[in-house]
Amino acid sequence: MAKEPNLAHLLDEIHSLASKLPETPADYGKLSDARRRQMRQNLETIIRKLEASRLFLDPVSLPDLVFDPTAPKVVGKLVADTLLLQPRRPLANAAARRFYGAGVYALYYSGKFDCYRPISRKEHPIYVGKADPAELHAASPQEQGERLYSRLRDHARSIKGTVNLTIEEFDCRYLVVRSAWVETAEDHLIEHFKPVWNKEIKVCQGFGKHGDDPNTRANKRSPWDTLHPGRKWATREDNTPGSLSVNAIKAAILEHFKKYPPA
Repeated sequence: MAKEPNLAHLLDEIHSLASKLPETPADYGKLSDARRRQMRQNLETIIRKLEASRLFLDPVSLPDLVFDPTAPKVVGKLVADTLLLQPRRPLANAAARRFYGAGVYALYYSGKFDCYRPISRKEHPIYVGKADPAELHAASPQEQGERLYSRLRDHARSIKGTVNLTIEEFDCRYLVVRSAWVETAEDHLIEHFKPVWNKEIKVCQGFGKHGDDPNTRANKRSPWDTLHPGRKWATREDNTPGSLSVNAIKAAILEHFKKYPPA
């Protein structure tokens, strides 16, 4: 049961804070940034206490749970779960047939590269991603453009360009999604699976980079391009080696799988 608020004490806090507030707009302008932040924090604290008091005085209690099926996290999980129900197909095949639509996808590894053994041939993606629509408010796959297909094709090219991975070792799942829900679904997939190639996980990032950006070509080589060399733009003279060695990256990957064991 919630603790009964001390209304008398709360009123004293309100009066004390009110006495310290500037009286004119000009006085507000004289406040330091630190003083402004402190006063905002004090006001927010009192507002929370007032809200708690209002709820306590209401004779009718609030429900323990209000389920909103339109909440972004709910929709994100629904879309992600629907993606996982789609057929798993060879990435080479998916990247060979043009199709309309934006959405989300997952890539799976089934090869023998030593540090990926914990997820090889399992239902645990090595990478998940999204392809945003060509038009923000696109209502149909045609209006969204060939974005999902293009993303899968680019990933297939990156894999084919390496010296130690083959396209035959990769499968994928993909799902065309209405434009508003693409990002929230990707967020859910990353949070749930923590795929080792996703940049958000900060273990073996760099797979999703494109070499068509001069700034990308000129920066330090990513862990992914260090571990899987071959993309021409990532080995140019102006693309300097990264700070991590191959062995260090492999160790980080295995430590990640130890910390977050694949199902």
